[in-house]
Amino acid sequence: MSDSLKMILVLTLVGLLSGGFLTVVYQKTAPEIERQAQESLRRAIFVVLPEAVDYQELRLGEEVIYQGIDKQGRKVGIALLAEGSGFQGEIKIIVGLKQDLGKMQYFEVLESVETPGLGGRITEDDFKEQFKGLSVKEKIKLLKGAKPKHVAPVSRTTVQAITGATISSKAIVEIINQRVATVKQLLREQE
Repeated sequence: MSDSLKMILVLTLVGLLSGGFLTVVYQKTAPEIERQAQESLRRAIFVVLPEAVDYQELRLGEEVIYQGIDKQGRKVGIALLAEGSGFQGEIKIIVGLKQDLGKMQYFEVLESVETPGLGGRITEDDFKEQFKGLSVKEKIKLLKGAKPKHVAPVSRTTVQAITGATISSKAIVEIINQRVATVKQLLREQE
């Protein structure tokens, strides 16, 4: 047997064994990964809907939203999964809205690969706190370089971009604006 044929056989055997091993590991860990993802989503729903003690999954065609429910069984808001492109890659977030869909309650980043120390700051409370109580009756606007000046909290629609991470800040605003508009349209169609 020639050296080339031996090398091909050995590499084929190593490839098959490696592929088989990876398949077994994936099959063993996939259920735990899915369980962890569902638990992370569950916790995030209660972060973005702080008054909720329970929630229901609602389907709007292909879309899924989460209806938050308080201790008295009242509807206290909805949580929406949203995703879009950031500077480094996909950003996945969950957005909490008041029941009337007029104001945000909060948002939480579920997945992000933005640059640590810059775009990664979208996960920091200082940035996320700007969205609490933010009006979503109109599109949210992003302000760069100066602090937003609000006449009244009721009409507040502007957030301050993170210095050095304008693209990531803009991505969050666009993701929220697009998702809120889509869900509002779907809810209007359901009525």
